[in-house]
Amino acid sequence: MQPINKFYTATISYTQEDASGKIKKIKETHLVDAVDPSDVQNKVVRTMDNELIDDYEITQISLSNIMYVYGDCVKD
Repeated sequence: MQPINKFYTATISYTQEDASGKIKKIKETHLVDAVDPSDVQNKVVRTMDNELIDDYEITQISLSNIMYVYGDCVKD
């Protein structure tokens, strides 16, 4: 039996230098299609590593109430 994916929200915090040289704390919420919280963490880590953000923290992972996400439709 194939696991059923759900949508989770992952809150990520990191610091970033702005144009004037100030260090700002950034907090983002990511919507992740995953099987379980461990899968969420793996996907977030892969994404953040690809974005070259070194010093980040996953502060929260929660199951989302979102049931469907609709993307662009292909027109014939």
